Amino acid sequence: MGNLRIKLKYKSFEIELEGDKDTVQSEFKDIKENGLGNIVMGVDMSETTYLVEQPESGIPKQLAQAENIDFTDSDVPSLKDVLMKQLPSSEREWILVYAYYATEFGNKPFTSKNILEAYESTKRKTTSRHANMSQNIKALFNKGYFSALNDEEFILTNDGKHQANEIITRTHSTPLKQKKPKSKASESKATSNKKSKSSGSKFEVLKDLNLRPTDKVSLTDYVKNYEIKSNGDRIIVIINYLKEILKIDKVTINHLYTAFFVLKCRIPASFYQVVVNTKSRSNLIDFNKVDDIKLSTQGSNRVRLDIVKKK
Repeated sequence: MGNLRIKLKYKSFEIELEGDKDTVQSEFKDIKENGLGNIVMGVDMSETTYLVEQPESGIPKQLAQAENIDFTDSDVPSLKDVLMKQLPSSEREWILVYAYYATEFGNKPFTSKNILEAYESTKRKTTSRHANMSQNIKALFNKGYFSALNDEEFILTNDGKHQANEIITRTHSTPLKQKKPKSKASESKATSNKKSKSSGSKFEVLKDLNLRPTDKVSLTDYVKNYEIKSNGDRIIVIINYLKEILKIDKVTINHLYTAFFVLKCRIPASFYQVVVNTKSRSNLIDFNKVDDIKLSTQGSNRVRLDIVKKK
């Protein structure tokens, strides 16, 4: 079993716990709960500083994380160390790491300018990386690692902090998997699979979906209450109707397809991609699979405040 060392400091007073992990954790917990009154008479340890040191054996830092103790700066590798070891395995991971250091480990907001400055300070800036930077930041936002404060500032989410910490505490780089050249046979098979997948992704009109109910407003009349200027707006209005008026629990892509059909709207050839773009580009809807589509907070606000016609 590995060893763990913890130092507890109060002014000039200092005590050190060292030994196997379980024993040290148990002693540390006892001190946290009961104080040091039995050890040091007359010393008020209410403002004790706890310094958790990671041993050479590489024991993870679960103890400090479980006790909500912040590591000192010396516990975090420098950006230069991360650069020398090439720990991030993709450009998006590099941006996440840059954001982690630019925000003082997730404690303050950052901007795209901060990321660009990190590229320059590590001498990794290239034309292509600069051109793709905004797209990579957006991808990290969509994965839930970043959260937007306004049009320019972002913050790291808890998931973002944990992922960044995982990257910088790796013991070695994780190289990207090299793609093997495809043979003509495999390319032919891939093309065949793509065609079969495409032909199998046709949508259907749901015959049992009544969008003209006798006891409720019809979808056609409901849509007239909104100033719809795009398919994205049309999709969120339809979802709101299905959820709020018809009380449908799970809205699927076939519900949307049926609504477009009933409204006699031109149905895009790439209908699936239009739905996906409404999520990834506009952030108006949210889903993991297209058999359960919901309005995002932005989508709900847009339906309720932005595109509704004033009476």
